Amino acid sequence: MNTCVLIDVPILADRNIVQKEVVKKLKCRSLCTEIQRMWNIECVIVAVIIGATRSVTKGLKKDLEPY
Repeated sequence: MNTCVLIDVPILADRNIVQKEVVKKLKCRSLCTEIQRMWNIECVIVAVIIGATRSVTKGLKKDLEPY
């Protein structure tokens, strides 16, 4: 089965990076559901949140590992 990977890469101030990751994934969920319905493929959301001082979330490596 084919997979669609939606990657969202915002660059933010260093505050609330973890919270922004959750918000971005929630915002993309409806788009992912629509893609699954239209094309009958699996859809995965990866939010790559980059802070102004190059900080990233702890789960980024795990999220990007399969790709």
